Amino acid sequence: MTSTDRRRGSILFLALLLCLASLKGLQAQPNQPFVESVDVQVVEVDVVVTDRKGRPVKGLAREDFELYVDGQPVEIANFYESAILLEQPASRRNRERPVVRSGDIPGVANENALTVVFYLDDPNIYPSHRTRLLRRLENAVEPWRSMDASFMLARFVNRLEVLVPPTPDLNAILEGAASVPKGSPRAIQNGEGARRFAIRSLIDSYEFCRQAPYCRPCEDNWGELLSLARQYADNQATNTAIAADGLADLVTTLAGVRGKKTVVYMTNGLPQRPGISVLDYLGSELCRDERPSAPSETMAEIVQYDESRRFNRISAHANANRVTFYGLDAAGVRSASTDISLDNPRLAPSFQNVSLMAMNAQSGLHLLAHETGGKALINANDLSILLADMTGQLSASYSLGFVAEQRQLGQVRQISVQLAPGADKGRRIAYRRTYRDKSLDERLAERLLSVAYLGNPENPLEAAVEFGDTKLLEEKIHELTVGVNVPAESVLTLPGKDGAPPSATTQIRLWMVAVEDENGARTAVRQKAITVGGAAGVAAKDGNYRVEVAMNLPEGDYQVAVGIRDETTGLTSLIREPVSVPPE
Repeated sequence: MTSTDRRRGSILFLALLLCLASLKGLQAQPNQPFVESVDVQVVEVDVVVTDRKGRPVKGLAREDFELYVDGQPVEIANFYESAILLEQPASRRNRERPVVRSGDIPGVANENALTVVFYLDDPNIYPSHRTRLLRRLENAVEPWRSMDASFMLARFVNRLEVLVPPTPDLNAILEGAASVPKGSPRAIQNGEGARRFAIRSLIDSYEFCRQAPYCRPCEDNWGELLSLARQYADNQATNTAIAADGLADLVTTLAGVRGKKTVVYMTNGLPQRPGISVLDYLGSELCRDERPSAPSETMAEIVQYDESRRFNRISAHANANRVTFYGLDAAGVRSASTDISLDNPRLAPSFQNVSLMAMNAQSGLHLLAHETGGKALINANDLSILLADMTGQLSASYSLGFVAEQRQLGQVRQISVQLAPGADKGRRIAYRRTYRDKSLDERLAERLLSVAYLGNPENPLEAAVEFGDTKLLEEKIHELTVGVNVPAESVLTLPGKDGAPPSATTQIRLWMVAVEDENGARTAVRQKAITVGGAAGVAAKDGNYRVEVAMNLPEGDYQVAVGIRDETTGLTSLIREPVSVPPE
């Protein structure tokens, strides 16, 4: 039996069920349509359980957990213990051994799949740290060969770059890492070099004033000192915002990937309060004795530089899309020694100030990890130790699913998970703290964007996409005709009002987006509802419904992603095709 025959049989069976279920309703209310779309959303909450020493706890049951939404208990409808480790892992010597995964089995839903993303925040990783970690990557990820997962490699430099899309082939990740472009020189400017320059500027200004007659550095020169500290804080806040935007883009790209996504976010820091160490140095060390109000004045400035809201928005975005962050501090074991290269070591920042800088750099990693159910991977130079910590966390993972009955689209809901009495025993749990109800339109758009950037199309409707000629509209802007063909036998037509014949109209929904190959820029996601069949809809020709849509694009190479959904059955096809818009 061919796939078309199986699909035709399933569609006819669905039609029969719908007709039988609706006969009574048709007799009672002959003027009412009998097809009603029911969108049931099961929310999966991934929970990690460890003991007092951080070791994974396995073998727990559904009864060992209690789940709350906005403070109210909810029933755990689905429960399973995540088995990410294969019983017979592929060794380094046997890398070609085929591994059967649930996502490879026809008809098996892939909502329980795991995707591990290795993400390089290049503008914020020192080149030396980056090189050290990438050189150790092959040994560090060797245990991942035992994971039932897909892997992905991406980096951020001005925009998100997907270097290796999701694949079960870990070797592809290692090859991609070996050929990854060099890091950004901005990392040196954005990191400790910028802080050292700011400290030196403060000392130079302080010393210059003190050498001038009748000049009190922390009184007469306070405005300039404060301006220098603010300049550093502003620059660091801008860098942090750019890094946060990169994370948001990554989450958006992963939103349509089925199952849970784990992001290993490698960076030299994500400060929750940009500039805090320089402002603290100015108020609590450099000018503390000469200006009694300096500590309180700089503290007022520090309060203004707070990225907590931004990070919480990213966390909520990640939680809505089942993305967990494991923030990896590329600096490893941070030294708290003072800077002896300063011209005046007497004025060098104290041990406490250097420690404050280090804690602030890691604070954003802690926040993102805590809110999304992950962990901050810090204070170790050995990448194997850090990734083993993450793998241990994942091996102690459970999924608690509940049905969102009282749906409030767009609203962030609070989640709380507790171990039942008798199961706690001093154990610790980590889980995503929020979720957000998303509309069907939003979920479909997310899946389309993921296909556009990452590939992995799916086409149960057996639709086809083809491109017509381009037409110049204005300078460098062309109109591209996109033709979509959907086999008439792939969509289900049902009787309409008053028992209209089976040739009555039905609807399919189209939505599409174009992503430029060179810089990753994308168009807005466009949607269009199309009536097909019957006298009022698009007629079938040669067994296909054909719809043409015009897209306006600048010249360049693109990936065009098209989604087609049969609104009656919910069957959805997602297709990606390359196209070039030549100059004219």
